[in-house]
Amino acid sequence: MKHWFRLHALALSRTLGALLRQPLATVLHLAVIGLVASLPLGLYLVLSSIGNVTAKMPVEPQLTVFLKPEADVGALRAQLAKDGRLAQTRFVPKDDALKAMEAAIGSGDLLAGLPDNPLPDAFVLTARRDVPAAQLTALEQMLLTDPGVDTVQLDSAWAARLEKAISLGRHALQVVVLLLAVALVLVTGNAIRMQILTRREEIEVAKLIGATDSFIRRPFHYSAAIQGVFGGLVGCGIAAGAITWLNPAVGELAAAYGQPFALALPGPAELALVCATTMLLCLMGAWFAVWRHLRRYR
Repeated sequence: MKHWFRLHALALSRTLGALLRQPLATVLHLAVIGLVASLPLGLYLVLSSIGNVTAKMPVEPQLTVFLKPEADVGALRAQLAKDGRLAQTRFVPKDDALKAMEAAIGSGDLLAGLPDNPLPDAFVLTARRDVPAAQLTALEQMLLTDPGVDTVQLDSAWAARLEKAISLGRHALQVVVLLLAVALVLVTGNAIRMQILTRREEIEVAKLIGATDSFIRRPFHYSAAIQGVFGGLVGCGIAAGAITWLNPAVGELAAAYGQPFALALPGPAELALVCATTMLLCLMGAWFAVWRHLRRYR
């Protein structure tokens, strides 16, 4: 075991020395790995941040029915209670709507200068999840024919569309991750192949004196693993820097809609996952490159 540990320590020290002796090439390769890792990580963080917000939103289709002052509330309530397309019916008097608006704005004097409350009474209708969009449109048209109904607004259809868009984004993220993973394996394999070519004579001499394949592979695998880990750290740094730069503008846009929102920064779990993934992909590229070279000696 001592000999095994000594061989690994020797390979690791030689690998670190080789990387430090070529700082420019090392930095460029780490930048390539970091850029490849930052793209899917950034997209994942954006989708995750938006998904956390939409998870708190109602996805059941909701209709808000605004009533005219002369509307017969009792008759309309009875009609809505018999409609099988609705899961819930809630009446919102105009006084309650005014109090809710005052609480949201933080002002208790919204009626200053007005003779009375200008807000209308309203019904908030929650449709069942299995109701098709065509039936919701028919329900909207039916309500508009009522003489006591002023307008009908479909409130939460956009939330369902946003949820589907996020689902599409997740599928796109899987495609991007797959393509970039293949690219990282090829880039690392090509970089290791160049290292092998520069040390070809050394490898040939080592094989002549009885060096095993594992002895020859070990430095290249360590080189790929080290660059994969540090490249993953660089990728997380790039993604964190980009999100930090974007968050003020995102916060201003969210504030314009009255909602606090900010893109999430990569946490310890994302950091560990990215570093582990880039390390494994770089090891795959290194293993393939060394395997192709060593099979010539068989």
